[in-house]
Amino acid sequence: MTTDTGTTAPVPHHFVLTIQTDDGFTATTEGIISITPGAHTRQQVYTALCDQAREYYDLTRFAVVHFALEPNHL
Repeated sequence: MTTDTGTTAPVPHHFVLTIQTDDGFTATTEGIISITPGAHTRQQVYTALCDQAREYYDLTRFAVVHFALEPNHL
């Protein structure tokens, strides 16, 4: 017998984020992020990944050229 604890296990998702600055600098980041269904929205993940890119590349402004977020299963 199983007991429903009301929690859902995180699901691994693959993401791709490409950014570009006004001066032409372009960077693509990809990876796996675990998302708990019902606890995170697509917009929250997008914002977190943009914040991470902003900090990593030490940027104040950039445009997102491409964003993809899909469950990492075939």
